[in-house]
Amino acid sequence: MMFAIALPIIVQRITHHLMLLIDRAFVGNLDARYLSAIGNVMIPYNAMAFVFFAIATGLTVLVAQNVGRKDYRRAQELSQSAFFYLTLISTGLFLLWFFGAEKIFSLFGATGDILRFSAVYVRIIGVYLIFFGIEVAAASILEGVGTTRPIMVVGVVRSFLNIFLDWLLIFGHWGLPAMGLEGAALATLIANLVGCAILFYSLFLQGNLPFSLDKKALFRPKWQPFWEVARLGIPSGVEIFLYQAGNLVLVRFLNFIDEMAIGIYSLVTSIQTIPVLFYMGFAKATTTMVGQYWGEERFDDAKKITLYAQKISVATCVVMGLIFALIPGVLIRIFTSDPEVLARAGQLLRISGILLVFQSSNIVSGHAIRATGDTRWMLYSQIYGTIFVLGFSAFTIFYLKWGLLGLYLTTMFDELTRGIVNFLRFYFGVNPLRKLPELSKNLKRRVMNGKERSRGSGIRG
Repeated sequence: MMFAIALPIIVQRITHHLMLLIDRAFVGNLDARYLSAIGNVMIPYNAMAFVFFAIATGLTVLVAQNVGRKDYRRAQELSQSAFFYLTLISTGLFLLWFFGAEKIFSLFGATGDILRFSAVYVRIIGVYLIFFGIEVAAASILEGVGTTRPIMVVGVVRSFLNIFLDWLLIFGHWGLPAMGLEGAALATLIANLVGCAILFYSLFLQGNLPFSLDKKALFRPKWQPFWEVARLGIPSGVEIFLYQAGNLVLVRFLNFIDEMAIGIYSLVTSIQTIPVLFYMGFAKATTTMVGQYWGEERFDDAKKITLYAQKISVATCVVMGLIFALIPGVLIRIFTSDPEVLARAGQLLRISGILLVFQSSNIVSGHAIRATGDTRWMLYSQIYGTIFVLGFSAFTIFYLKWGLLGLYLTTMFDELTRGIVNFLRFYFGVNPLRKLPELSKNLKRRVMNGKERSRGSGIRG
């Protein structure tokens, strides 16, 4: 069941990221400044979508728990309410970006051509925000019930369509004008619209849910179910906002280093996201399965499946980290041949494998904790992480003059410490920072129980 849920999500995310990488390879080889423009766009653009990911977390958890306890009517009410209100929010976000793009990018230090390129790009891709709420609601519901194959189909179709449209619109084939960066943005918009239409069709017309959705109810939404979803998701939303707000401050830090720093950071992040796509698939499956087990009160099974997901995720990151360490230049040359970018990005990519191992364990534990309905703990964890990363990054970048390397080392230490604490929190059910004696007792109890089971099954030490 873990692989049945995770693999479609992994395939969808890989094809989507492949689309982004090819998109950047096309525009980066036209003009290296386009990489900085896209980097300036995507970090604040994703940060302002935090409310959607918050509600998506609440919706997935509540749908999974209600499916686990076979309360399909409640799952239906939650789903129908989310569609309307998410669409309302996404339309408001579109208006914000369309009319305020220059002011937003100027706030984070973009100037000159980079500012102009960024504003043009975001105004085109931002049209999709009107429909983004529909996609978020549909994907969250499907993840909650554990039916993720439609998400994979949509991701594959959208990604390959975007790649084809990139080739067509960026370079001007088949008699079309060469549109450069604007062509890349338009290709992304068209592909996203097609993907959303397919996902909506799959959810409403193909019967992929254990409950039906009333189309008329989408236009007569109940506030109370949505408030239940939002209330559970608000801590996750604040958590995501803090994470993205931290990234926005880091963008400001990087723009102070030099003009190319944000482009290099964005490029390395794009490459190292490949293993992230794998462990995020298992993290999403963990949310679904732990949520359903929690609804059925199968708590030991929830812990076992979380450990299983962590082992797979860490192993994947170890393999990919070795590849990054051995051939960083080969990977970076796909996107640019600039000697400065090759040298600076190669150094970061070599050490990113260690960061990914720590990060994967932390992410899987965090998804398991959220699936139990405890979204506040991960908020507290992120508050610490944001304060630590910003404070220590400023010290390493500006005082020690370590530049991008200082940022990476700081992030690595943050993921390691929070990964340990979050794992102990989920597995032992106590706050390891306050209840060390109780944690020790639980650990001894589990060891003794394991020995007793071994004796009872005839296993000799």
